[in-house]
Amino acid sequence: MIKFFRKIRQRLVTKNKFNKYLFYAIGEILLVVIGILIALSINNWNEQRKDRNREQLILNNLKSDFIANINNVDDAYNSFMQAYDASVDLLEIISSEDDIDSSEAEQLVDDILNKTKSLDIITGSINEMLNTGSINLIRDANLKTQLSNWSFHQTDTEDDIVIYRDYLFDFFIPSLTNKVRLRNMGVLDFFDEDLNLKDIAQSNFSMDYNQTMRTAEFENEVYNNALNYMYALNSYKLFNDYLKDTLKLIESNIDD
Repeated sequence: MIKFFRKIRQRLVTKNKFNKYLFYAIGEILLVVIGILIALSINNWNEQRKDRNREQLILNNLKSDFIANINNVDDAYNSFMQAYDASVDLLEIISSEDDIDSSEAEQLVDDILNKTKSLDIITGSINEMLNTGSINLIRDANLKTQLSNWSFHQTDTEDDIVIYRDYLFDFFIPSLTNKVRLRNMGVLDFFDEDLNLKDIAQSNFSMDYNQTMRTAEFENEVYNNALNYMYALNSYKLFNDYLKDTLKLIESNIDD
């Protein structure tokens, strides 16, 4: 093509046909410009295609992690609800005028201490996306905003769990030493499964739970612990709502 234009240009110049020469020169320039524009368009299309592929990979990874996190939050929420219900039942026993059944009371304390499950939040895909700036590949503005709020929801949930754990381990459990036979509390299942430990026999000491439990002090301790379960349950619910809303947006942006 270039040789063709060169021959025409030489022929037109020799015949002193400048206007026609100028026309062909402009045509040659236009062809070059069009070629460049086409090349740029192809390159831009390729880059956009790569970005879309990367976006789809990110979205699918996020989908898997969010589904797992929803299940984890559900498990934690249900376990905290069992511990909360046990706290309410124990408060009812404390305020009742009937004699406290030691086996029932110990089972409720056991549920309060051992029913709750820790929340394991999977953060791999979203942390990678946020740390590398790959969130800019997300085209949906609403989804991008939701994902940007991840740290707030995660931190808010974890803060309430820290408050619950601090009260439980630093105050509530130590306060039980002169109120309950802690030796009669059950051993967590995963200890038995993982370590195959020798069983601990129950306590031979007698304790009058009508005396040790039926006090305003102990009632307040159980009540404060129940309040911490309330805050934890509320945080789990809010976090789960956020996860489910975000998952819907993620799924709506995944190509079929």
